[in-house]
Amino acid sequence: MAKKQAAKTENAAAEPQVFAVVRTCGKQYRVTPGTKIAIDAQEGEPGDKITFSDVLMAGKTGGSDVKVLSGSDKSLGVTVTGRLVRHTRAKKVIIFKKRLKGGYTKKQGHRQDQSEIVIESVSL
Repeated sequence: MAKKQAAKTENAAAEPQVFAVVRTCGKQYRVTPGTKIAIDAQEGEPGDKITFSDVLMAGKTGGSDVKVLSGSDKSLGVTVTGRLVRHTRAKKVIIFKKRLKGGYTKKQGHRQDQSEIVIESVSL
């Protein structure tokens, strides 16, 4: 059992994984190749390629090879591409308002439109 764990840690140390932090729709996501993320609805059909241009940070796990990109340093050549899988809707959020002793209640529901994206590549 200890040999299997040692082999796993050696393989993990031998293959650093590329990651990036992208900003889209006002939120930030840490992504690696193969990661699925659900973001606010994007235009396009399932199967379309999506390129994230607003990359905040990129690097490799387990190493000191991390690039931090500031707002004016967008020319370091980091690109993150993904594929649109499907359009979905998030879980319902219930908004309930009530005023005590006033007889006032209001109940609303909302479901946000989302797009599911699979990250295909992060190139440094």
